[in-house]
Amino acid sequence: MGLKKTEQKDYAKFLYTEKNLTQKEIAEKAGVTEKTLIKWINENDQEWKKLRNSLMTTKPHQIKMLYGQLERLNETIQNRKIVYDVPDQLLKPIKVKDASGKEKLEYPKFNEQDYPIKIGNFPTSKESDTIVKITNAINKLEGETSIGDMVQVAMMFCEYVRDIDFEQAQKTSELFDMFIRQHLA
Repeated sequence: MGLKKTEQKDYAKFLYTEKNLTQKEIAEKAGVTEKTLIKWINENDQEWKKLRNSLMTTKPHQIKMLYGQLERLNETIQNRKIVYDVPDQLLKPIKVKDASGKEKLEYPKFNEQDYPIKIGNFPTSKESDTIVKITNAINKLEGETSIGDMVQVAMMFCEYVRDIDFEQAQKTSELFDMFIRQHLA
């Protein structure tokens, strides 16, 4: 027994937003033509794309990106060349006379490590602020439930129910859609 048109459309929406399939594969699985699927996508473009994008920007993905940014920033700081605050007069050559009285230019001898660090392997105030902001964002994401997480759980649950009772899955899916829309508003 085939699916009703509304069931096909709901299933196509699920496949479009949740699975990484081509339009041809979605159309085949939903039992419709590609032309029909494209029509549905175009009619519901904003809703379907918004849902699809929210699923792709899940909390684990965002957390992974933030940890990567934090790691790159820390590596940059750690691998930064240390620059000492040597006075300018020591960086310029001075005229000196050799034993025969001939003048030549020579740089003063000094140990740069005797001077304070100008740029080192520690974060600048701007880098420190960035580290704090990234860390706070990670902590916040790890402690809250996003719309993407709710949608992902809803989709998994609906898929589970679909294997048991397709009609009940459709009703559950509609309820979850209303729930998600309410949280998006």
